[in-house]
Amino acid sequence: CVRHVSKGDIMEQPDRLKKFVLQDGRPIQKIWDTSSLSSFLSCPRLYNYSNLQGYKSKTYGMATGFGSAVHEGFEVLDAEKFKGASKEEAVVAAIKYVLLEFGEALNLSEDKARGLTSVLRAIVWRAEEYWDDLFEIATMPDGSPCLEQRFEVPFGNGEYRFSGRIDKIVQLDGKLYLCDVKTTKSTLNSNYFSNFMPNNQVFSYIWAAREVLGLDVAGFIIDAVQTGVHFTRFDRSVYNVPTDLIMEWYKDAMHTLDVSTNYFNKQYYPADFTACNNYGGCRFKEVCSASPSRRDIFLDNDFDKEPHPDLKEAYDKAV
Repeated sequence: CVRHVSKGDIMEQPDRLKKFVLQDGRPIQKIWDTSSLSSFLSCPRLYNYSNLQGYKSKTYGMATGFGSAVHEGFEVLDAEKFKGASKEEAVVAAIKYVLLEFGEALNLSEDKARGLTSVLRAIVWRAEEYWDDLFEIATMPDGSPCLEQRFEVPFGNGEYRFSGRIDKIVQLDGKLYLCDVKTTKSTLNSNYFSNFMPNNQVFSYIWAAREVLGLDVAGFIIDAVQTGVHFTRFDRSVYNVPTDLIMEWYKDAMHTLDVSTNYFNKQYYPADFTACNNYGGCRFKEVCSASPSRRDIFLDNDFDKEPHPDLKEAYDKAV
């Protein structure tokens, strides 16, 4: 039978708290997620520029649009299958959705491995690969599927909160697992899957599911999609994660937030030059290579400053 997940566990949220606020006229983050946590751990100066100050590269990041298109296209496939649609009907629905929501932007991609054709191929081939799947989507008490579940939970002493989005919750061999889709150009081998153990996103979502939402989750599944110009490949890896490892992650995360508070109080976010060349190179590398007195010139020329809406609102009120 299909296991049920309590709707209250997933959907009930605490009182509204803004993600960013001004404290003594300076921006500070109150709702954290794996992206901001990883950004801070990678390089505090990067975190300050991108998360707190809102500097965004003037070059459009197509990879983000591509990943979102694949995620949401797969979600439509799963939802249609859950409702009883045929494979062909589900594929048509997913393709229509992606064309409507992402088609125009993805057609502009110069990277043919991460453009519209690659997304559509991934949807069609995934339906062929996994239509008769061993993973059974868990259900909410109202009968709806556990897809695209967002959460925001208290973190630490209540001063902060942690948020995220669980792609889906599935049942495998009588156990519940959080399942997350990842797109990559990398070969899907043991080296690729080793990147997720340990991993901030994996551990944070398991922590939230177990310790706050009260879900009996055994672990996490990475549902990987490798895309090329003329091919798409799929593979999965299942992670069973012990509780003591998750609690250690929680202690580490709380320490990280303490460090971030210290940097905020001093209003100094140091650079970590060991991270400059990660993932093809930091977008602020040229900025940090300039004299501190000249960095604003590079920031103004190469970046748009778009603070988070919470900070925009706070700045407007402060005027």
